[in-house]
Amino acid sequence: MSKRTLLRAVAALSVPLLGAALASTAAAAPKPKPVVTASPVEYVALGDSYAAGVGAGSYLDSCYRSLKGYPGLIAAAGGYTLDFQACSGATVNDVQTKQLGPLDDETDLVTITVGGNDIGFAATLTTCLGLNTTACLNAVAVANTKINTELPGKLDTLFGAVKGQAPNARVVVTAYPKLFNGKDCSILTSFTSAEMTALNNGALNLATKVSEAAARADFAYADVVPPFVGHAVCDRSPWIRNAQLFNQFESFHPNATGYLSGYKPVVTAKLATAATGGSMTVTTGGITSSDTSRGTVRTLG
Repeated sequence: MSKRTLLRAVAALSVPLLGAALASTAAAAPKPKPVVTASPVEYVALGDSYAAGVGAGSYLDSCYRSLKGYPGLIAAAGGYTLDFQACSGATVNDVQTKQLGPLDDETDLVTITVGGNDIGFAATLTTCLGLNTTACLNAVAVANTKINTELPGKLDTLFGAVKGQAPNARVVVTAYPKLFNGKDCSILTSFTSAEMTALNNGALNLATKVSEAAARADFAYADVVPPFVGHAVCDRSPWIRNAQLFNQFESFHPNATGYLSGYKPVVTAKLATAATGGSMTVTTGGITSSDTSRGTVRTLG
């Protein structure tokens, strides 16, 4: 029996016992109102590097989980019990086979960000960091083919598994922002206008397919594209990290402000769950990604 089920059973038994005790006191004594203690909100965060909080810093483990990512921020604000399964480099299959263990019929909230690694996010950006525009555009075209033909079925299978294991949960799915604003401002990069446009259009295509899959599963979809407008790489106030010479795994991921101001508000609104007034507790999963490179975009070599 789970802790929550035990609490509910004790509460159910306590009500009649309390009533009998009160009946034995003076009839004039007013009956006190029962004290109701809310059960902890159980929140499970699933997905890849964007769900783990890569780019935000203060990492907990080799999955690069950070409580400055959107799951940690949401759990802290709500006082939720967070089971943090997301891991950098995770694919849809990783989420399905390595991250769903904590889900059950008492899970209240689930968030999912996944799909980028299935379509070659890191490999495509690594190619586009080179000087061969044709190679970059071809890599983006291959990614778009995977988005259109392979990813929808994978997401349908994953979302079905999530629904089966957590039938009572509120599930919110999100995707990824556009990375570029048409400018290249780093000495480490040489993106052309055509390359940035293709990469941005690929991100929009990915977001569309993820949102469609969420709708088919009757899950909520949080659109993070609008809040990042004006905060892309090379904007005056960027919420996305540019190519990194060190900590290359952080390249082209949101920074702490991006998760706080870009992801957290839209995901929170879709979760539509009130804060408990309690304190967050956190459990982290193991290594829930099969990618030993953790989805790193290679700036050099």
